[in-house]
Amino acid sequence: MGEIIAIASQKGGVGKTTTSVNLSASFAQLGYKTLLIDMDPQGSVATSFGYGRYDIRNGVLEMFTKDVPVQECIHPTEMDLFHFIPSNVWSDEVDKRSLMGAAAEFKLKNALAPIKNLYDYILIDCPPSLGNLTFNALIAADSLIVPIQCEYYALKALGRFLKMTRSLKTEYNPDLRYRGFLLTMVDTRNNLSKRVINKVRYTLQGLVFDTMIPRNIRLAEVPYYGKPAVMIDKNSKGAQSYLALAREILEQDARQDDTSKPNTESAAA
Repeated sequence: MGEIIAIASQKGGVGKTTTSVNLSASFAQLGYKTLLIDMDPQGSVATSFGYGRYDIRNGVLEMFTKDVPVQECIHPTEMDLFHFIPSNVWSDEVDKRSLMGAAAEFKLKNALAPIKNLYDYILIDCPPSLGNLTFNALIAADSLIVPIQCEYYALKALGRFLKMTRSLKTEYNPDLRYRGFLLTMVDTRNNLSKRVINKVRYTLQGLVFDTMIPRNIRLAEVPYYGKPAVMIDKNSKGAQSYLALAREILEQDARQDDTSKPNTESAAA
């Protein structure tokens, strides 16, 4: 059965959508069937694949307000193993858009149940808030990736987000775990970036990914070209960093599988 990974932070501009699109594409590039869900009403995921208003059939909006089955909301990309569900911000039903944010907390979890075993990874791009859409994503998720921009204000906002996720775990989703905290927009020539990196790694001992995402023009060009960085320039630093992140997550899974296997030699003895 596939794993659902929410990519969330209460702060905007930290690289949530960039991470969602390019990590999903990296999983697909490495041979894993992947679905990306856009829970952010800004709808940036669709533009990352060159989709416009008249290319969208149904999306999260219709799932939440019209109970459209999830299977009817899935859209293809140029990568065979990579699909996505848009937010559908182009809908003229403005009132319905506000209703989407008032949906029951388990709406997304229940909607995804029929397709969870069809994908290796399902990633959810969350809005930059602690509202109901983010709650829906975290209740549906098995794990959580938190992007942290290498600047002081992003670090300062982290405490409130951690407090919220602890509360949500206790009340709604006790199995939710941190996949890791991801340092984004890193410039190691910058002394501030170095200080933030050291502070984050010291504070979140062992929970920070080894992989860091650099500032890179190819990542910024994704909406312009309508395709992820790995399809624009696979050898760029941006594309390579997300491929490295995907491999790091796969290695986490491999280690977890090894530790969960019974020790047959000890049992035999």
